[in-house]
Formats: sequence, C-alpha cells, structure tokens
Amino acid sequence: MSSPLNQSGSPGMLRRSMMNHQGSPTMLRHSMSGNSGLNNLANSSGFPRRTNEQDGMGNNAVVRSGSNNAAYRASLVSHYAEDLDRRRRAERALEEKLTDGMPSDNLKIDSVELFARDNAREHRTDRYEVVLDCGRDIGSSSTMARSRSMTNMASVNSMDYHSSSSASTAVLRRGQPFFMAVRVKDRNFDPRRDVLRAVFTFGPNPQVTKGSKVVLPFRMNQREFTRAPQKWDMRMHQQEGFNISCQVHIPANALVGLWRLNIETTTTTPGARIDEFRCKDDIYVLFNPFCREDSVYLDDEELRREYLMNDTGKVFVGTHHRPKGRRWIYGQFSDVALPAAQLLLGQSGLNPTERGNPVQVVRAIASIINGNEGFGLLEGKWEGSFEDGVCPWVWTGSSKIFEHYLRNGSKPVKYGQCWVFAAVATSIFRALGIPSRPVTNFVSARDTNHTLSVDKYFDVFGDEMKGGPDGDNQDAVWNFHAWTEVWMSRLDLQSGYNGWQAVDPTPPPQYRQNNTGADPKSRGPLAVEGFRRGPSSVESVRRGEIGFSFDTPYLFAEINAEVNHFQEDETSHWGFKKIPVNNYQVGRMILTKRPGADDDVSDADVEDITGLYKTLDNTSRYQKQSDGCFSSLFNQGMTSPYMERRDRERERDMIQYPGASVRRLSAVDIARKPWYDESRYPADSGNTAADRMLAMNAARSVERSQPIFDSRTSNDDVQFDLVEQEKVAWGQPFNVQLLIQNRSQETRTITTYLCANSVYYTGVTARRLGRNDRQVVLQPGSRETLQLRISWEEYRERVVDYGYIKVFAMASVQETKQSWSAEDDFQLEKPKLDIQVRGNPQIGQECFATFSFMNPVSVTLTECEFTFEGSGLVRAQAVKYRDVKPGEMINFVQKFLPRFSGERKLVGTFNSRELGDIIGCRPIHVRE
Repeated sequence: MSSPLNQSGSPGMLRRSMMNHQGSPTMLRHSMSGNSGLNNLANSSGFPRRTNEQDGMGNNAVVRSGSNNAAYRASLVSHYAEDLDRRRRAERALEEKLTDGMPSDNLKIDSVELFARDNAREHRTDRYEVVLDCGRDIGSSSTMARSRSMTNMASVNSMDYHSSSSASTAVLRRGQPFFMAVRVKDRNFDPRRDVLRAVFTFGPNPQVTKGSKVVLPFRMNQREFTRAPQKWDMRMHQQEGFNISCQVHIPANALVGLWRLNIETTTTTPGARIDEFRCKDDIYVLFNPFCREDSVYLDDEELRREYLMNDTGKVFVGTHHRPKGRRWIYGQFSDVALPAAQLLLGQSGLNPTERGNPVQVVRAIASIINGNEGFGLLEGKWEGSFEDGVCPWVWTGSSKIFEHYLRNGSKPVKYGQCWVFAAVATSIFRALGIPSRPVTNFVSARDTNHTLSVDKYFDVFGDEMKGGPDGDNQDAVWNFHAWTEVWMSRLDLQSGYNGWQAVDPTPPPQYRQNNTGADPKSRGPLAVEGFRRGPSSVESVRRGEIGFSFDTPYLFAEINAEVNHFQEDETSHWGFKKIPVNNYQVGRMILTKRPGADDDVSDADVEDITGLYKTLDNTSRYQKQSDGCFSSLFNQGMTSPYMERRDRERERDMIQYPGASVRRLSAVDIARKPWYDESRYPADSGNTAADRMLAMNAARSVERSQPIFDSRTSNDDVQFDLVEQEKVAWGQPFNVQLLIQNRSQETRTITTYLCANSVYYTGVTARRLGRNDRQVVLQPGSRETLQLRISWEEYRERVVDYGYIKVFAMASVQETKQSWSAEDDFQLEKPKLDIQVRGNPQIGQECFATFSFMNPVSVTLTECEFTFEGSGLVRAQAVKYRDVKPGEMINFVQKFLPRFSGERKLVGTFNSRELGDIIGCRPIHVRE
C-alpha cells in the first residue's frame, strides 16, 4: 500500500508522465492513486500515528525484558523493508532516465496561475496571510497596491505570472467561481490536436464518485457555465498566445480543506500518453456564509462581520455576580490557522468525503482539539503545577498555540482550560468559514452520570465527601464553563432547529487522571465518543427536547441540572438525608460578546443569550440583579437579530431520550403532582414553572433521575440567608456572613457550619481558608448574625490560580429537624494592566507600547513575565522581567512594527509566581 504522504521512498503509483515547473517530463509505469495535499506539512511527525515506544523509523526505542525475540524480528522487518525500498527507488530512477528522452507530441505546460490575491478579494479571503506571496512584506503598502479587483475580466491576462519558485496559496469559498490561467510553451494550444484537462484532487485517495476528484476539460467554445451551481464547472475566458484563462465554479457542497491541481495534457490520438503538470500552489476551499446555497449561510452582514471576519473578541469568565470579558486574539487569518485546521482534520480520522458537511466537520474538530496521549491540539489541565507547559491564563490568542502545534510535530500543546478550548475552537471554525462565537455559562453543571443532577455529599460534621459515599461520584458545579456556538442549517434534523449549534471541545477533567498510562492507540480515529460534545441544537435545548443529535442531554444538564446536597444521617434507610439548597441554580446566565459592540474599558459589549437556552422568565431575574452596564444591555440581548429570526414553530411532542417511553408532562401535570410545592420555588428563585416542566420532562427520560424529583420538604420556620460578597480586592481581608431569623413562636436550637475554601474554577476544593461552627438558641422572632473573617495572611499562600473562593453554609434545627444549606462563589479582584501606545502607529514604522500596573500586595513578585500579542501588530511574545517590590509601580516598554492597517487590538498579560493573570487591552489605529 502506498503512503498517503507520497514519500520518496514509497512504491511508485504513477503511470502518467510527471512534469515539473521547468517542463522536464518523467515517466512512471504505475497507476496514480492521488495526492495527499499536505504539501509542506506532509512530513509532520504527528500525522502518521505511532506509539511512543517507536522511534521515527518505526523501530522499537525501548526493549523490554523478555522481548528480545520480538525486537529481533522487528529489526529484521525494518531492515528488509528499507532494503526493498532502496532497490525499488533505484529501479524507478533508471526507468525515469530512459523515458525522459522519449519524444512526445503533447502540449508542454510552462506554469499555472491561480491569481491567489485577486481571487481572494472576490471571495472575501484577502485577509488570510497565506494568500500573500512568499518573500513579500506582509501588510506593506506595495503588497496592498498589487491587489486588484477581478471585476474587469479583461485584466486577467495582463496580470503578472509568478516567476519565483516559491508557491502561493489560494483561499477560496465554495459556491463561487474563481479565475485561473495556464501558460503553455513551444507552441499554441490547438483544440483539433490537443486535449487539456484540469484535475482537482482532495485527500489521500481521490475518487470522482466520492467528490474528492474533479476532472474539467478545457473547451474553447464553452463561454458559459453549463453545470453550475450544483456541480464543478469551467468556462473559457480568453486565449491569447500561450496564455489560456478560464473561470472555475466551486459548488456550494464541495469538500472543505486542501485541494491540489494537476494539468493533464494529451492528444486526440487514441491511446496517446498522458503528461501531467503538478501545480505547486495550495488551494484551500472554505465554507461560505455569504452563499445562500451553503448550509452555513448567514443572512446578516453585521453578524458575518462579528462571527466570521472579526479576529478579536472576548470570552467571559469570572462569577455570575461579576462576569468579566477576557480579550482574545482569534487569529483566524494568521498563516498558521489553516494549516493547523487541515492537520487537525487529518488527525481526527474524519473521512475526507465527509468534509463538506459542517455538522461532521465541527464534530471532528471538537474531538481533536482536546489532546491526550500524543494526539490533538491542546492538552487540558485544571489544577496542580503547569511548569512543564504554559499556564492557561498566559495565552493571549490562538496563533501561538497553532505555532507550537505545527513546530512540535503536531503534538498537543500544554495547557488549556475550557475558555481556551472555546476560543481556539472559535478560531478554527472561523478560519474554515463557519460563523462561530464562544459562549459562557455561569454556574455550570458537569453531570457525569447522566442523572440531570449534581449530587454533593457531606459527613455529619459538614465536610464535603469527595467522590461521594462510594468514591466514584465526579459531579461538579463549575463557576463558569465556556463552549463554542456555530451557525448552520441542520439538514439532519427536523425543521426548526437551524441556527446556533453548541459544540463543547473541553474534555472531562477526570479523563486525564483516569486514563494516565492508557494505550495511545485508544485515541485512534473516531475512537472516543466521550470526547465529542455536539453540535447540539440550541433551540432543542431550550425546548427540552434532548433526543436530538448530538449529545443534547449533556448540554441540557449543564444549564438545567438540579443541585442536590446530601448529609450523613443514621436514621435514613440509605444513610443520607437530602438537604434543601437555597437559591443555587445552575445556568444562572449565559453570555457572549454583542455584535458590533467593542468595549476595552469595561464590559458594555456583553450580551445575555440565556433566553436562547432557557425561558425568558428565568432571564429577567438576572437582568434585575445585575449592576452597572449589564442591567441595560441584558434587555438588548433579548432582541438581537438572530433571536428575531428564530423559528417560532408550535411546540411538538418531545423526541424521547433513547430507551425512554414516558409521556411528556404538561403544566397541569406539574401542578397536580404531589412533589410540587410552591414553597420550594419562591417567586424570585429564578426557577419558573416552565423551567421545572422542561427539567422534569427531560428527567423522566432518564430512569436514574426520577427519585431526585420525587421529594418534598416540610414547612420551615427558621429563615437563613448567606450574604452575597461585595467586591474584594486581592490582598484585602473579607467577611462571610450568615443571617438567621426565627419566625416561629417557639425557641429554636440551631447548629450551624460556616466555611470558606479556595477553589479552582471547576469547583474542586484547593485549601481550607477558615471555618466557624456554632450552636445558637434563638427566641421567637429574634435574629442572629454569624461571621467568618479571613485575613490576607490567612489566604495569601492558599489561594490558587484565578483567586476563586467558595463559601459554604449548613444548618439544622434541633426541634423541627429542619435542615438547610447554601453555597456561593466570588473572585478576588486583581488590578488591570494598563497599556499605552506612543505616537501615531503606521505600517512598517517602529511603535512603542508601555505596560504598567502597581503591585497590590505586601510581598515581592518573583519570576515575572510579560506576554503580549496584537493581530496585525505583533506576533505573540513573552519577555522576562525583574522582581517587583511591594506597592511598586512598574512600566515595561516594548517596541513593535505594525504589519496591517486599520483598527487593531494589543493584548497583554503579566504573571509572576505570587500573582498572575493581570490582563489589559488597548485599541490601536494603524495608518497606511
């Protein structure tokens, strides 16, 4: 079998004469099976799959005891294979030498011109860096001046052909035509004598019947398309001397990725030999949101500018009390984005013939972005040391991640977390032409056992039991979780489920710890369905119809799962009692960046899209809770263009989760059920009857979840309130308060537990900061305030990563057996990194940026480092910096040369061992 990479050592598979760009023909006698189309990336060590126990030649690198015989046999196999390959190469070289001198009447091809820059202007791909010629200054005014419109078709033949040996890259969108030209030599093309064909190939084994090989004959009398727009087609534009120009139409369902072009020449004589000229230029074909026939079509220009063409954006992080937009450089037009996307699709195992289907493409990308055991783009890590890689909060954009991936043999880059995964996925999807955006769900459930609930267990002392009573419970509630939405038509679903589709590329955190030392082959092509999350129709999630493809129950649980607390109880038949959870629902708000808005000072560009996932009644509560710029903008989010266009079809019966056979509940059913108690859902709880109906319908489809919903609580006469934290600056103390009121006419004896822990943003406890246990006796109608104070000295060595604090409270009433629990999260506030730019930036002229901030803590910051990046300004860089004294104001100056004009963003971060994740952004206007 021939190698898909067409290595020089592979057995010959060509029987057609090969001709290089200087026109020297060669003759091979074997049949042609195709070209891999990976060009410069073809020899990447990560593309062929090898185990870690093999070296680059396939030999065993480590010989285990007792395996000498196997090692000897493997050595023989390798030796004989190499020897055979050497002899075959010698034979082919001799054949080529003998056949090169054979006369041929076939037309000789001198060169092929794809007019990469000019076609890019018509296809709206002229911002891709790979389109610009090698050796020319990217972004220079001279380069921009050379880019001419193809509107005047008479100018095609007057354009300069590439005389340099370096190949250019054409980036085209399917559903549109493009111009190309062929230059012959020695004599003119004679249609009575010559046959000329353009052959486009895709993938390692191109076939006409699979749509991965297209053969288009040059017909000089064909001046109009006859098979477009449904099929590939060609029409002649002009023949002038040795130059033949034509226009090729790419259908809207063409395969997306890297295509190669060969020009075949022969004569009209039957049985004449066929010569083949290989075009060195890469051809990337992308999805086309501008084309109505493409399934990713988006009919709003403002949304296309935001979700396709905008190369910077925000990913929202923080807490539901104080969400923050983190600036990210997507870099979808960088010179590493498309090569990385192409290589990832190859690693994913997705059949090349499926790469015209956006559903399958995004599903494959979602599985391969997360990397483990040597495969994938980015390796996830949520706790512990990051010294063997890059801390997730150090990244400022996707391009540097792509560079690491390509330079290091397509091995996973270390490290990422959910918001990085979501941002990188957005970059890849936009690079491939799919409108996309990162979205963030605040208070997000990670339901690992498909019960649509997140269960937490506590012992009799109020301490959480990690793993539950059996040690295998991995349920968690994250402070936030980010995923990616893509825009497309879902032709595989019923009508009404087009539009935004959710794709979650983040692997479960427990996968890494549970699969350490696993066989690398387990991550083979399409082997691990657990790594695939989506695409799930956002509309189906809103309706609670979780039976639709793909992985909708998982997404539904992330925003609708119920949080359950259980405490050890000797009187219970199963050893635990359920404790009501006060006002801690998942899916508190779902945010993204608002189209057309841009705010680098605060977050006035936020948009609340919770209404796309849940009922609008649930969203209104968070609109009222929010302060500052959020309160007015949430209402704007509910009238966004894509919501106005959303299909408002009448509700239909739910498609049940596989294996379920239950009737869908109605609002009347909810009211009649004995487990429904309005006292459990006060008016301001944010859990409406419609939400409960959706959750119950989904839960009834999963047998294991039914006992959770079939429960009631007794009337309670003691009121508890865990006070929400105000803004707490890093380095300052904070107080945790629990308010208790006895509303009964009798004395109540109350046992309380109040504690604060530092946590990772995934909800995993890092260290205990403090705890206050008390028993109080309250007289009828009296109140009591319990307080826990945490000083800077108490948490300075215990806070991790982003500075998240989890507050937990539990109480029980001795007389009535009333029990209560609550939890809340907040984040310590860090200073912002201020960025200032001197002068008026201009392309190719030196500019200076100053990064500054004041050390807010009373300790010296060591191992300091600045990272910065700006699309079209400066590629991602990291610069070491000296130690910073307590309270010191520092100013770091960096030089850069802008490469592109227009509105740009410069993003920077500061990190040290003691304090990190200090971020800032500055908009910059660059003149021509």
